[in-house]
Amino acid sequence: MDTLFVTKLSMNSVLRIRKLAMLLIVVLGITAFGAVSAVSAQETGTVKDTVSKEYKETKDICPAVKQVLKNGLDTKETVKSSIELGHDACLVVRCAIEGGGNIEQVIVGALAAGATSDVCSRCAIQAGASPAEVAKALETGLGYSPPLAAGLPSIEIGLPGDARGGGVISPATF
Repeated sequence: MDTLFVTKLSMNSVLRIRKLAMLLIVVLGITAFGAVSAVSAQETGTVKDTVSKEYKETKDICPAVKQVLKNGLDTKETVKSSIELGHDACLVVRCAIEGGGNIEQVIVGALAAGATSDVCSRCAIQAGASPAEVAKALETGLGYSPPLAAGLPSIEIGLPGDARGGGVISPATF
């Protein structure tokens, strides 16, 4: 009987250990997921903090944006954060392009921060970007699809009165 009792006791212990192990795995998984989420949420805050810090040092947003981009931070997030901090969208777009930022990322970041497409295009062209590159970036940023290929057959519509015996009836003849 003692052996049977010890076997049942050890079986219960094994089941408890398995339950505790599963609980530990679930807790660690949730903790890891929370840490990854916090890191990605802080990434935007880090860019904002970096832009703010550079702005406080230079007292001008243009050199601050150029320096942040030179340090290798994400162009889209830098532009978005700078505009969200209250700086002029046109100035930020121009400085980001002059600072070597990718035109597409600059425009996507500005649009994400609430800048309008006309401001983005005008300021990007003022910074020296080619209009074709700006148009392509705007298509990408706004989700436009390219126009249909040329050469599609046109639809011909005849005007009333082309055939004999028909035509427009004038109210003057009544």
